[in-house]
Formats: sequence, structure tokens, C-alpha cells
Amino acid sequence: MTVLQQRRYTFKEYEEFEKEVDARYEYRDGEIFKLTETTKRQNTIVLSFSSLLHPVARKNGCAVFINSIKLKLKTGEKYVYPDVIYTCEPADLADDSETVVQSPSLLIEVFSESSHRFDIQDKRLEYFKIPSLQYYLLVSQKHYGVELYERSADFWKYTIYDGLDAKIELEKLGVTMSLAEIYEGI
Repeated sequence: MTVLQQRRYTFKEYEEFEKEVDARYEYRDGEIFKLTETTKRQNTIVLSFSSLLHPVARKNGCAVFINSIKLKLKTGEKYVYPDVIYTCEPADLADDSETVVQSPSLLIEVFSESSHRFDIQDKRLEYFKIPSLQYYLLVSQKHYGVELYERSADFWKYTIYDGLDAKIELEKLGVTMSLAEIYEGI
């Protein structure tokens, strides 16, 4: 992730710039950061999550968004692009021409070596401030492994899933998936 220029942008300038260049940039309090290119492996994993979550989302009146929908964070003026967003919030679902979600139940980041530190340190702390968020998954591209953060009453529970036989249960969403399904084709 690289900073665009050493100046502050308004959110409106950021949106206009992003449309002009037809690329994804994250916006953090006036600074614009170019996202790194995705790999085929990352894309395959994101598509697996989408195909596993989509039927459950439709059945429950929810939606799954991937890659190009922004998430507005709760602190400051910050917009990021999680790899997968699962939301049941009526305001997030009301206008399908919108490009921003604010109240997700589940966020998934498929990390690379270069993005892992940012995803686990900076984004995780911001994500935990979202009242609607129940689950945050960090998914490795390098090995068959998923880190799950699950909201409990007053803390976040952390679980590591390793190996293709592992099954992840997201009980609050009514979703169970195996790492074999997530990493199919990899």
C-alpha cells in the first residue's frame, strides 16, 4: 500500500479521483493509499467465501459484497476495502447503487505478506469498534489457515484454524464452512 501524494484530500476529491483512475484506493483522514494488486490465489479464496456465504445471506435477507465495496470506519473519516463484507443492516441494503457499507456482521481479509501487519494491527482495531461486527476473519494465502475473531459479551475470542480438515462455525450467522471449501482449487 502506497500513499498517493503528500497532501490532504477531501472525501469528495477522493471519490472523484478513484473514478478517474478506475482503481482501488483507501481513504484515511485525508490521505489516499493505493491498494496492492490482488493475486489469482487471493481472488480464488474471495470467490470461495462469496459462493459459500451468498446462499445463507439470501435466505436471511442479508448480502455479501466482495472487493469493490467500501467500508466506512467509525473513527475519523476512513474508508477501506475489506475482501468480503457480510451485512444484514437494512440501511446497508436499501440502495443497491451505493458503494459504501457501514454496519457489517462479518469482515474477511485475505492477507498477503505485505498486508498482514496492517490487516491485523490497524484494521483489526478499527473493525472492533463497529458495533454490528460479530466476526473478523484473517485468511492466509500462503498456507491453509484462518484466524477468527469472534465478538463475545465484552471481549473478542481468538481462534486459529489450520489444515484442510478444520471447520469454522459462525453460529450467529448460521454458517459452517471447512477450510477445504475455502481453499478449493488452491
